[in-house]
Amino acid sequence: MKRRDQIQFVIFAVSALGYFPFSEWISTTRFGTMFFLWGQMIYLLPLMAGILAIPVLIICLFFQRTRQKASFFLLLSALFIPCCICGGILGLKTRMASMRAFAQRSEPLIAAISDYERDHSTPPRTLDDLVPDYVLAVPSTGMMAYPEYRYHAGDDAKEEFADNPWALYVFTPSAGINFDRMLYFPNQNYPERGYGGVLVRVGDWAYVHE
Repeated sequence: MKRRDQIQFVIFAVSALGYFPFSEWISTTRFGTMFFLWGQMIYLLPLMAGILAIPVLIICLFFQRTRQKASFFLLLSALFIPCCICGGILGLKTRMASMRAFAQRSEPLIAAISDYERDHSTPPRTLDDLVPDYVLAVPSTGMMAYPEYRYHAGDDAKEEFADNPWALYVFTPSAGINFDRMLYFPNQNYPERGYGGVLVRVGDWAYVHE
């Protein structure tokens, strides 16, 4: 294998440290995109292949014809696997920091719903009912990849969302096909598990990790 190719493999392995947090950050900014989240598969697929290939590479070390190449790819795996793991951890921390910022941005909308509920003795049927007396316009989430608040009220909310009179949620899928979301219950009675995953508190909200 040419030295240039080896350098390219090493650069790719190390780049996982930065790619995962970058892709999570860019998906949760006001002008972001989910495009780079799908790019995580460029790392995850080789990661799985690399883990599965380790026993074969070890066997190849015993044969002179394949020893040099096997040694390189074993060393590459020893670099790539930790970089992917650390990059994934940093990416998760980046995502959750963005979700905490989102939860803080949502406080005026939650206050408007609570004020409407206090004034009318019932929650609004839709977020549009808040306009213009409680908010000038239904706000965006501030995350371009996940721009829309979803809102349920009445019997449907009580049935689906742990007997809450209303609930807010935002779908926040990460890489691949999943059903991650942010949930807000006014009663703050979040279960430990449900809605397709494990719930983790983020301020007054909860994040569902599928």
